[in-house]
Amino acid sequence: MHPGSIRGHTLAELTAVLAILGLIFAMSVPALSGILAEESLGTASREVAAILQTARARAVFQGAEVGVKWVANAGDLVLTVYQDGNGNGVTTADIKKGIDKLVAGPYWLGSRYPGVNFSFVPGMTGPDPGGAAIGNLSDPIRFGNSNICSFSPVGHASPGTVYLSNRRSRQAAVRVTPANAKIQIWTWHGKKLKWIARW
Repeated sequence: MHPGSIRGHTLAELTAVLAILGLIFAMSVPALSGILAEESLGTASREVAAILQTARARAVFQGAEVGVKWVANAGDLVLTVYQDGNGNGVTTADIKKGIDKLVAGPYWLGSRYPGVNFSFVPGMTGPDPGGAAIGNLSDPIRFGNSNICSFSPVGHASPGTVYLSNRRSRQAAVRVTPANAKIQIWTWHGKKLKWIARW
């Protein structure tokens, strides 16, 4: 090798390469944060669905009503699972008396999925996954007038929907149908103005 044949890179060339790499990185950050937000919402929705499916299976195998109860606590909604102890279904009164026993939980989802909570995207105007009007956006747990989703030993359930969002642009729904206790996850696509079944 001749001393004159070794060539390095100038500071200006290295600076230009670093600037281009920085620009590419800066352009990819919003896309990456959107993907992470979607994945976190999806994972939280799947966990809610799994808790509901476990309660449904327990009701069938134990031959007793099993209910998933939601309780607001410290800004989070906490899920707990109870089994009927006297044959009249899972009720808040029987839970307080200790008749309906805690069999699983509590599940604190807020701390496990930062940025995801039981809520609607602000200004949500679309229908629910079944096509009905959404209604009151302050109530993301929709099981009639109750905060308990009950499953029977013969495979029926109290119908309803649990809504989760990142409070910005991502919305999901975990829906329970009554006749067969089918549990589905839906995501809302505002640009298409429709719900898409995910699970």
